Amino acid sequence: MDAAHNEHTTDAMPEQFDAGGCIVECRGISKRFKMYRNPWHRAAEWATLNRASLHRDFWAVRDVSFELQRGECLGIVGRNGSGKSTLLKLVTGVSVATEGHAEIHGRVLSLIELGAGLNKELTGRQNVFNMARLLNFPPGFAKDRIDAIEAFAEIGDFFDRPTKTYSSGMTVRLTFSIFQSFEPEVLVVDEALSVGDVFFVQKCSRRIQEMLDAGTTMLFVSHSPGAVTNLCSRAILLERGRVTFDGEPEDTIARYHDSLRRGDQPAKPAAPTRAAAARQDASNPPAETDHAAATREHSVLHGTQHRRHGEGGIRIEACRLTNADDQDRTVFGVGDTLRLRMLLRADRAVPAPRAGLRIFDRYGVQVFGQGTMQQGTDVPPLEAGDELLLTFDLTLDVSPGDYTLGVSTSEPSGDGDPQGAIFHDHINGLGPIRVKHPPMTPLPFLGLARLPMSVSCERLHANPGVASHAGASA
Repeated sequence: MDAAHNEHTTDAMPEQFDAGGCIVECRGISKRFKMYRNPWHRAAEWATLNRASLHRDFWAVRDVSFELQRGECLGIVGRNGSGKSTLLKLVTGVSVATEGHAEIHGRVLSLIELGAGLNKELTGRQNVFNMARLLNFPPGFAKDRIDAIEAFAEIGDFFDRPTKTYSSGMTVRLTFSIFQSFEPEVLVVDEALSVGDVFFVQKCSRRIQEMLDAGTTMLFVSHSPGAVTNLCSRAILLERGRVTFDGEPEDTIARYHDSLRRGDQPAKPAAPTRAAAARQDASNPPAETDHAAATREHSVLHGTQHRRHGEGGIRIEACRLTNADDQDRTVFGVGDTLRLRMLLRADRAVPAPRAGLRIFDRYGVQVFGQGTMQQGTDVPPLEAGDELLLTFDLTLDVSPGDYTLGVSTSEPSGDGDPQGAIFHDHINGLGPIRVKHPPMTPLPFLGLARLPMSVSCERLHANPGVASHAGASA
């Protein structure tokens, strides 16, 4: 784990950076590598003073720009090889950019490569003092924190053994424990927590949230959708070294999953409906049910264009949120029914259409998701110009709070994966809806959602004295 610090650090302990503005600034940063078919080609270029060009350029990162304010957490997601780790190294100064520049105002600690900041011959305890010296902290700084670091790491006697004897999990425990205790102003994490056990990962997530609340700025690379949506205030999607999306974490994750399905194909925005081809002549409109007309009239899709993507084969024309009595609602009680009517229109023939919905809590965590496939609903094939009205009735067995909805249309990907899908229209951020519960009434369950559960009781032994006494009292 590479440890970096501000070049203006002095012998005294660095003061906390009070930034009213930008903490991390990245402007048009790019990184090019020269790729040679033969190692001798590199020598040939050197010998000819680069007059002979025997390489091809590979841009690992290209024209990336962003800014981070104090306390923000930026998630960086993308397929393997998309440039995530390279971008972190450019931002932290571990690698030199070919173009552009990056600036960080404040003390930086970065967990980029597992164990890179540790001396393998030193014990965990010795490494704490050694790293404090490397980061130019004053004498006594590490001593004041050593007990807290040891307690957080929870590696027992290994804390006083050489780190070359550590497993990858213990290495992560030690390094993260050191870095969280050193209170960085900017923390950079690249998948380092993915090798820890679940209890330590949860512990680290809680600590990271505390640091963010205290004003730490963070760059976070992860393939975990839950970690990104839980910790990040925004996220970017990297594809072939370029930022293809910058927005809400749940939207970025949705596009990331779509990129996994597409492989190396470029992303497509949601295609608009082809009005001339798909819509019938206005003088001979198709018959429309009352529910379809009401759905179109009371649609909640207005203003969601920036939060949708997909192939565009089946477009979601309108969505309406009501209660079970078809009354428009955004506030519900725990256990109430939310009815979502979704009006679809096909721009081309789709033999096996699918549709579904998801519900997210206020932190962007997906609480629930299900669709026609999981429900076993038989959706008829669609031809270009066909319209379809779907009705979803969702029992809101969730804890009180604010939620948003996501809706999507898709078809099977055809790769044999039962979960694989080609997304035609994917929209996040519908709502918000609020789930309430009377304050003086006990909650019917604890946690995020109610799961099916039953309780039975069987008495195994009765105390006769207690039973007779109870009977006499009665």
